[in-house]
Amino acid sequence: RFGSVLAPRAQPSPFGATGSCERPRSFAMPSARRLALGPLGLAAALTSLPLARGWVQPSAAIERSAATSLRSSPSRGAAEMLDIASRSQAASSSLGDVGAEVEVTTPHWVRALLAAFAMVAAVAVGSPRAARAESDVNVFFGQGCFWHVQHDIVRKEMKDLSRDGSTVTALAGYAGGKAVGDKGRVCYHNMAMAPDYGSMGHTEVVNVKLPEGKVADFAKEYFDAADGYRFGRADPQDRGTEYRSAIGLPGGMDGPLFKQVEAANAGRLELVRGQGNDADTVGTKKVWIYDSDKFPFFQGEVYHQFHDDMMERYADSYHKMKGTLISRGDLKKVDCPEMGF
Repeated sequence: RFGSVLAPRAQPSPFGATGSCERPRSFAMPSARRLALGPLGLAAALTSLPLARGWVQPSAAIERSAATSLRSSPSRGAAEMLDIASRSQAASSSLGDVGAEVEVTTPHWVRALLAAFAMVAAVAVGSPRAARAESDVNVFFGQGCFWHVQHDIVRKEMKDLSRDGSTVTALAGYAGGKAVGDKGRVCYHNMAMAPDYGSMGHTEVVNVKLPEGKVADFAKEYFDAADGYRFGRADPQDRGTEYRSAIGLPGGMDGPLFKQVEAANAGRLELVRGQGNDADTVGTKKVWIYDSDKFPFFQGEVYHQFHDDMMERYADSYHKMKGTLISRGDLKKVDCPEMGF
């Protein structure tokens, strides 16, 4: 077992100007539910209400309702605030027709709420992605022995994702088989009669948790290396289905992330839908693409984690990651024999 898998070593207000400080009798407050306002337009709408005479204070219950809506949905809450303002102004117009007219500026409760809501609406409505972090996804890669694959993926996690020895996520294990053993076990070759991963059709892989937008970067390094292998995959001396080339992601070739994998491959290798218990890929330039929802990852034994490769010795700092992840609870003992070589 030798080689490397992942590296060869002002906008204006939509309401316009009234042209006068006089309260326009015919002014009708547009509803945000009827207007297709962009984030800046909505902010402008909320902050450029005209001066009015005799605004009518809405009930506390109505104000609380609008505030609650704003917290759960900024766009809906902003719409309710516009409607409150509209109703208040309409009520004041009716009173003004029968009572004494007293010049009153926009009341404090309107200006205070709108000043705060305008900025929230502009950010939350205009940039929905900014309000939530990019989701992480579990992806597994396999090609030959999983020892060097794990090392290469850990190195890339640290370099490209700024992870350290306590936050790396790459773990060695098994996937791609149709069967599992008793108690859901999938174990390495052993003499204790524990369910053997090879006899159940699984292959050696390394699972890693990635931001969705980084799948293409990791896949590209995988394909860059694989494209240069003379026999189609790493470790050609290791023969058998346990060492076939494999990538697993949610949905497989039908999932939303497959386009990233396909683009990273750029037509260099043949991507084939994994059916489970699939053949070895040595000499073929094929890579099985698995739906990880149907063919999930099974973590391997602790002694396989952060292991030296057959032909390469890694730094002590790499070996120590095993203990760190055990102490954090991110690496757990599985119900399989621990042979410890």
